[in-house]
Amino acid sequence: MTISSGESKDKTNEYSWSTLQERLRASVVSICISFPIPFDTEINSMSYATGFVVDADQGIILSNRHVMGPGPSSHKATFFDNQELFLQPTYYDPEHDFSFFRYDPAELKGIEPKAIRLAPEKAHSGLEIRVVGNNGNEKMSVHQGELSQLDRNAPVYNRNSNGSYNDINTFYYQASTTSEGGSSGSPVVDIAGDAVAIKAGGNRAASNYMMPLQPVKYAFDYIRRGEIPPRGTLQVVFRHITHVQAEKLGLEAAAAASEGVCVDESTGVLIVHKVVPNGPADGVLQVGDIIIAVNSAAVPGFPELFGIVDAEIGRSISMRVFRKGQFITVHAMVQDLYEIMPTRTLNLGNCYLHDFSFQEAASGSASVTGVKISMDWNGMFPSYEIDQRKVIHAINFQPTPNLNAMIQVLRGIHRDQPLVLKVKDFRDPRDEAMFVTYFPQVIPPILMYTRSTATGFWAVEPVCGLLGAPEPKLGPELSDAYSQLTTNTDDSFASRIQQCMVCIETRPVCPANGQYTTRRSGTGLVVDPHCGLVLCSARLLPNPTSNISATFGAIQVNLTLAYMHPLYPVVFVKYDPAQLTAIIPDLGLFKPDNRLCVGDP
Repeated sequence: MTISSGESKDKTNEYSWSTLQERLRASVVSICISFPIPFDTEINSMSYATGFVVDADQGIILSNRHVMGPGPSSHKATFFDNQELFLQPTYYDPEHDFSFFRYDPAELKGIEPKAIRLAPEKAHSGLEIRVVGNNGNEKMSVHQGELSQLDRNAPVYNRNSNGSYNDINTFYYQASTTSEGGSSGSPVVDIAGDAVAIKAGGNRAASNYMMPLQPVKYAFDYIRRGEIPPRGTLQVVFRHITHVQAEKLGLEAAAAASEGVCVDESTGVLIVHKVVPNGPADGVLQVGDIIIAVNSAAVPGFPELFGIVDAEIGRSISMRVFRKGQFITVHAMVQDLYEIMPTRTLNLGNCYLHDFSFQEAASGSASVTGVKISMDWNGMFPSYEIDQRKVIHAINFQPTPNLNAMIQVLRGIHRDQPLVLKVKDFRDPRDEAMFVTYFPQVIPPILMYTRSTATGFWAVEPVCGLLGAPEPKLGPELSDAYSQLTTNTDDSFASRIQQCMVCIETRPVCPANGQYTTRRSGTGLVVDPHCGLVLCSARLLPNPTSNISATFGAIQVNLTLAYMHPLYPVVFVKYDPAQLTAIIPDLGLFKPDNRLCVGDP
């Protein structure tokens, strides 16, 4: 990347910082954000951010990707005079931290926002800037600063997170300002009021990170025409290093110059930081490869590289790289980046599942395959096994490379059959586990959320036929297994009591009776094996809208609520005796002549 020193500042009195707020106040909006369900890199949350008008005629607002979010969401813009308009989520970039919203200009009364011009060419080191946003949701907070670095790599905000969003494959600007939360998406403007960058994030050391507008302007030209900008990928994360760092890796300045690298006119070169397994560049590029040229064109920075990649979707490109002291030429096919963006999520028992995304795969160096468990609110899966870093790769030993494959597998499984899940932690490929679970007996409607690429809105529709009809039995092998586990020659009453004790686990579907959806477990007693009645404490089942399961030895069966006493903490739950044909001792607790009296042992 080439950096100009730029010394032509304030040579004209046409503009003044004192009038900046008056010129921009109608064009900067506060955005109220609501993410009702988790999806991809975002969790369910509610917050505030900033956006600014870039096309007043069409009503286009620019903000951050993490403001729009990749999943279902709701956004409302508040203009300076407190007029509120709901926004249409038009487009978010698959990699970079920017997005475009639309509003209806005809709905605005009394104000006429003017478009803030995108001027990426005006950015240079030492440029005096203002961040005009809504810091802490306070309208029109103006923060002074100066661009100090233009070629830093994209910041990593959450190194130990569960796949939270981090920008990749782009330069970032750095400036020291006092803007904080709520100013994401703010325009970073010069004295003329032109945007030279967009505020993206910061840290506690008062350093703010601004995204350059070159990729924004590229996409903006397509959005204004009602088109989707082409975006290609090699499924590789590149980083920028200086020529001094490259020399330490063996790339001498003279050798680089002989290959066409403009050492004196650029700040550095690009190096391969991560290669996503099973991607287009897997086996072609290696971590540590220094990129010299692509399709015989020099690529000193990200704009040059991805200008070629975005134009060559579906075609092979040649790359000249420096590897282990040698210059070699390799070839890789450019993939359409939109193919590895999840656009659907399945709500199965309040467990949200979607295709594993490239963003999260790149953060953990995992392949873009499998179905991610985005959130398991009500215990569809065992809590000690599942978190937001788990990806399902197989169910009942059948591969689930994507959501469609998972749905087909689930259609062939009866409700009472066990589910054997194979999961991996995408942040640690060595963390692989298999466990057994069951479909809940009480399950909310199964819903599919699908994003429309035309409108940006999400449609919700029920998924029918996903759960098969219940089977009457689990099979004799399970009963035999229980018989072996409970074989006991001791026929004492205490021994029979022990054989009738089971472990009960309850997982509420939704809050009820003032109780939250907290998973509970405890002990129950089989009081009538012929009817399948189990007695337990009401502490285990404070919420009647619960999925209940019992573990008999090593066998887990589903239970239903039979009776809950309105006053006393007594609950009867029931299982299907046909599911478990093993002989469980009948204690005879409810025979008419079996009444306890004072003094009985």
